[in-house]
Amino acid sequence: MRTRSWLFSVITLLLLAGCSSYSVVSDYDSSIPFGSYRTYRWSGEGGSKISDDVLAKNPLIYKHIRSAVDRELVAKGFVMKQTGPADFTVSIHAGIRERVTVGPPTVGFAYRSGYYRGWHRGGYTAFYYDPYGPYPRLTYYEEGTLIIDVIDTISDDIAWRGVARGILKDYDSSAELHKQIDEIVTKLLVKFPPLTR
Repeated sequence: MRTRSWLFSVITLLLLAGCSSYSVVSDYDSSIPFGSYRTYRWSGEGGSKISDDVLAKNPLIYKHIRSAVDRELVAKGFVMKQTGPADFTVSIHAGIRERVTVGPPTVGFAYRSGYYRGWHRGGYTAFYYDPYGPYPRLTYYEEGTLIIDVIDTISDDIAWRGVARGILKDYDSSAELHKQIDEIVTKLLVKFPPLTR
């Protein structure tokens, strides 16, 4: 596995190489009266407080995601409260896991037995050569996930969850990374609050 800079890759978390190539989904508890929500606060159990959360190792990225969430919620009319009661709390988490895909075998290279590992942006591909025929092509990559949770303060239960998932990519600058974070947070919060009857 390649060694990467934590700052420019961990939240890399989210993005399939290329523009807007990541999945965003959300779900919610239909019994929650989202229409009554006016105020929120941040949970003390967010990603920066959980030792195995990727954001615990990346406080600058955690702060940028949190700022992006604040910006989106304020734009929707919610008021963030530092102290006192609030209608809901917000928590963010992130993680990375290794994945593998199996593709069709590479043809035309089965001239000797052996193994070759080729790096490419986003992971590496393993090619197996055999004089009796090619084996399936395996591509290894890292998948990142960002989760935004909304917890109802009355029931103390999760009310809404948004999840963004995609293949990690490398960034040329922090500005590019921040732009992608802003885009992902915006798309995650498009469906918050959900339209309920």
